Amino acid sequence: MPSGLRYSLPDTLTIITTYQCTAACSECCFECNPKVQGRLGLTEIKQYIDRAMADFPGLKLVVFSGGECFLLQQNLYAAVAHAHRRSLRTRCVTNGFWGKTQNTCREVVRQLVHAGMDEVNISTGHDHQEWVPVQSVIRAAKMLVENDIVTVVVVEIDAPGSECLQQLMEMADIRYLLQRPKLFHLQCNSWMPFHETSLARRALQDKSELLSGCKQLFHNVTLTPTGELAACCGLTLEHIPEMKLGKQSAMQPMADRYYGQLTDFLKIWIKVDGPYTIIRRLFGDAVQEDLQDVVHICQACAILHQHPEIRARIQQRYMEFMPEVMSRFYLQQSINSHQASLACNPVLNPPEKEGSI
Repeated sequence: MPSGLRYSLPDTLTIITTYQCTAACSECCFECNPKVQGRLGLTEIKQYIDRAMADFPGLKLVVFSGGECFLLQQNLYAAVAHAHRRSLRTRCVTNGFWGKTQNTCREVVRQLVHAGMDEVNISTGHDHQEWVPVQSVIRAAKMLVENDIVTVVVVEIDAPGSECLQQLMEMADIRYLLQRPKLFHLQCNSWMPFHETSLARRALQDKSELLSGCKQLFHNVTLTPTGELAACCGLTLEHIPEMKLGKQSAMQPMADRYYGQLTDFLKIWIKVDGPYTIIRRLFGDAVQEDLQDVVHICQACAILHQHPEIRARIQQRYMEFMPEVMSRFYLQQSINSHQASLACNPVLNPPEKEGSI
């Protein structure tokens, strides 16, 4: 393995703290709900962060996710503070349920500021708003921004007849927040079905994400609430056994198991081309009709791993793709490592002088 890879990848540690949630969205990727039990303890989380820092020199960001990570309460704030003290950036992913009242919201944000939180992502939309009122989301977002915490409100793509995104954009509070682009972002994410009876959503207009390589593999190392190490934290993680790397003790080195993925050609291929493009390269136009309803890269990844005919075709033909895929992978990693070294060069990037514009 080129030394540059070990020093640049992964750069993100995602800790799925629990699969318990205050909501029970019908299309939740992890099937989270209030009845699900089990979560990582504070001591475990701290040890995982320390272990990851020791094993992965390029680590820059810790993401606390779920389920609903704010159910950890004081343990969450303590975990964020621990990562902050280790000079890691921090992000939490939440549904914003804690924005129900002004007092509750103010206290949560006060704790986040004290812990050193950098960014909070709030999920909302057609499914989420059945459980968490949009006013809770707006209240949480305003309080976060007013306390200089970067806030991203992520809206799931609307179903026919629902106008969650448009309604948000028309709200005075959101228009006010959008005037602070350094601290607030509003984005619409693609949505994928998990049941045959799922309500159809509006067509995905931009399919560029589907056609590109996976941005998570090799950049993200993930820990699940059951203490498993995983290659990604994608929507279909629990539906793809190959993305699980094994049970991970908090005291056990992660590096060997994680970097062992570099012998897995399929993961490298997914990183370079993405699952959607792999299927098209293997089957050509004959598969176009079967892919027309695919709306998310993770959905394509699940199909790639689960469909017997696709698995068989990969087994038969992967060798003919290997040379050029591996060449592109290592070339891109070399470029990334070189760019990272240039960014850290004080001669090329001198610190700004005091008072400079």
